[in-house]
Amino acid sequence: MHFELSLSPEAAAALPRLPLVARSRAETAPAQTLPVAGGRHAAEPARPGEGEDAGTRDTPAAGIVPADLGAARPRTGRARLVRRRIVWHDSPDRRLAAAGLALAEERGVWRLERLVPAAESWPPGAPAPILGEGADPARLACADGSPLPTPLAPIAAFEGQVTEHVLATEDGPVVVHRLRGLLRAVAAERAVARVTLTGPDDAIRHAARTLVDALDAEVPRATLAGEALSVATAQPPPPRRLGAPDLPGELSVAAAFGHVVGHLTDVILHHAPVAADPRSLPDAVHQARVAVRRLRSAIAVFRPAIGCDAVTEADRHLRMLARALGPARDWDVFMTETAPAIAGVLPDDERLQRLLAAGARRRTACHAALTEHLESAAFRRCAVDLAWLAGAQSWHDTIPEERLAERDRPLTAFAAIVLQRRLKKLRGAGKLIEELGVPALHGVRLRAKRMRYAAEILAPLFPAKPARRFIAQLAVLQARLGVLNDGAVAAQLMAELGGATGRHAYAAGLVTGFATARQATIRPRIIRAWEKFLRQDSFWA
Repeated sequence: MHFELSLSPEAAAALPRLPLVARSRAETAPAQTLPVAGGRHAAEPARPGEGEDAGTRDTPAAGIVPADLGAARPRTGRARLVRRRIVWHDSPDRRLAAAGLALAEERGVWRLERLVPAAESWPPGAPAPILGEGADPARLACADGSPLPTPLAPIAAFEGQVTEHVLATEDGPVVVHRLRGLLRAVAAERAVARVTLTGPDDAIRHAARTLVDALDAEVPRATLAGEALSVATAQPPPPRRLGAPDLPGELSVAAAFGHVVGHLTDVILHHAPVAADPRSLPDAVHQARVAVRRLRSAIAVFRPAIGCDAVTEADRHLRMLARALGPARDWDVFMTETAPAIAGVLPDDERLQRLLAAGARRRTACHAALTEHLESAAFRRCAVDLAWLAGAQSWHDTIPEERLAERDRPLTAFAAIVLQRRLKKLRGAGKLIEELGVPALHGVRLRAKRMRYAAEILAPLFPAKPARRFIAQLAVLQARLGVLNDGAVAAQLMAELGGATGRHAYAAGLVTGFATARQATIRPRIIRAWEKFLRQDSFWA
């Protein structure tokens, strides 16, 4: 398994001083030959004054494959480092980048690789898929078979070095390629550093966790080519994935789960930096929370087939993340939707204004707690475990025997069984919906939410049009049931500010009364949405 992490150049410089790191291959052996594009090899000693002590920065090349560790022979002497220079090219209108592709030239060999995932599974932290390479870029073709755009011109370059180390873990040794250097474009440059880990799956996980804790390493949100494009355009790297996963139908059940985990981990990582910024708009927190909910729902969907300790550990991480996102999102909704509606009716009520000021302070505190979590080692470990779960194979062997029959079903058959079970539970919860009280309707809402997330994940396996109709009607039902939940959340938030006995008791009563009035008018609309939903065909039948 190959697994990449990004870290600061300063942290990368400290890697050899970790107690679990053996001496560098560059320090214990002659200059090693490391594969580069086109199967060629490069090994060039550092020039005088360009070694580690001189502060030379060495950085990653996407998709580098380490040399065989067994080729090393202990040897003393001055350090030898492999120098690397990569130049990325694109057309003036950035057509390759727009197509999610990157064209790199290194030592006369051209390499066309993915910049962001397409339909294939490409887990976070894994090397970029290479679509083609050769000495003549004119012989390369885009993913759809069309020729590369012309004219091509350099847009950014990387210059740096790579050293190789061995990280000892309780699951075996891991080869660590440490890459540091500079990304340069016409008007900007950026120091970058990455490590690529190579070894057995479980050893990779152990090593990655060690580097997260010791060096603040993290799962990269973009390839090195994506960072180069960011330097060239002065824009953030393009997101690897957004929204709900698009599940290929030819996968096994376990591979489908890995694909979903990888997709939604990418979505979480994309939104996390914006969600951590208290100055940002609320949408990033909302999108991150939706991705976490989808991923936890995916774990529940696939658990009958793949439930094991690694999956349970990932779900534990996600619960912690959900607890950090939830309060911030709830206060966002209250302060941007509920509060303006009430204030519009009572614009001059000073007691209401004092409560809203207290709510704004509480919202700020919740966002500060969210920022602390998203910048913590706990969140970075969460990302590592999720990315590892998406790309590793060893955990498949730990699935209990009683789950193997479900795991080995054809994916579409497994999906149909899951969806039918969830629909049966939803219909059972909503039976005699006209007579249900608010607590029971909350139960229907939860079943509807779980049904919708499962349908969104598995819908790509079935005809698109019936699936879209089913999910759309389910979304209407969920939204109308959500009005009831808004009232419950508003009551909970008012309790955080003292509730009916606190200093804001009068204004809290106004908020609770407003929410209760909305609940009274929404019930007939819930019943109509439920009746329409029951008329929908099961798109998986």
